[in-house]
Amino acid sequence: MQRIVLTTGGTGGHVFPALAVAREIMRRHPQCEILFLGGKGPEREMVERAGISFKGLPAKGIVGTGMKKLIGSFWIAGGLSMSTLELLKFKPDAVIGFGGYAGFCPVLAARMLGIPCAIHEQNSVPGVTNRILGRFVKKVFASFEDKAGAFPSGKVEVTGNPVRSEIVDSGKTGTGKKVLVFGGSQGAAALNKAVIDALPALRQAGVELRHQTGNNDLNMVREAYTATGCNPESVQPFIHDMATAYSEAALVVCRAGASTVFEVAAAGKPAIFIPFPYATHDHQTSNAERLANLGAARIIPQEELNGESLAETILDLVGNRDALGRMREAARQFARPDASASVVDGMEELISNKTVRGLA
Repeated sequence: MQRIVLTTGGTGGHVFPALAVAREIMRRHPQCEILFLGGKGPEREMVERAGISFKGLPAKGIVGTGMKKLIGSFWIAGGLSMSTLELLKFKPDAVIGFGGYAGFCPVLAARMLGIPCAIHEQNSVPGVTNRILGRFVKKVFASFEDKAGAFPSGKVEVTGNPVRSEIVDSGKTGTGKKVLVFGGSQGAAALNKAVIDALPALRQAGVELRHQTGNNDLNMVREAYTATGCNPESVQPFIHDMATAYSEAALVVCRAGASTVFEVAAAGKPAIFIPFPYATHDHQTSNAERLANLGAARIIPQEELNGESLAETILDLVGNRDALGRMREAARQFARPDASASVVDGMEELISNKTVRGLA
């Protein structure tokens, strides 16, 4: 494995699994060059912070559409042209996409150029780009079983969702009544508002919060913490050291993207999930139910979320060590700490098969 292209974009939920795979590649193949092709969202900073080369491509989501409209979108021509030029110049051994519209053109260009290519589908309900690309790629790595038959069955390998190694290694039991709250890499307004309304009850009960808000609500949330006598320094727009944040927490309150669900499980953390109700095909609810059905999590639907319901659920759990212990064990049973290794195994196999057939 000499050169690999990873591609995705849009949110941390797409990017973090790609970075986990990148680290596994670098561990096995220190000489391997990795190029990350992404969109113009937060992925550039995340990727470059990890020391990986990044190039941006045009991308625009078209929610709920199909292949015909996606292929006809105005940005596809430019993205496909740029992707083709980058691949011809870089000459990768393989290309793997991790979903999102920014990952569509590089994978399609790889298929057109005869470069071994694969995708990883994080969610229990696949997004439109991966559903389309699944027809063309050699391999589909999946976080969950493909019960709906979205992909050709012979291509699917269930690997779990790759999680950053430092989070896998962070799974100690949090102490006291420490609760980690985050709504994804860009925050969640509904969750932030509910926390603000719950602050008086949580403070009275001695709950310590660490809260990732995203940039938009940062000042509002910090002001609310100050007004209720809570520590505003515990509020941050983005937490870069999530391994420490998970490690210190006795309980996590969060959205239910696939990356979050698998991180929570890998860290062995009990969770309260508030699924984003407008996610495509409501896949976050489906993701959350996988852990809730095992007894590892509680779910509060967003339409039922308010300060009272959130405080009641948090206090019911943080005061019950036995319940938290059972939830931790259930979470660890769901975790797939070898997911990154399984994806890289599959990529090595794709590259090896092409070489064996004399097509390299």
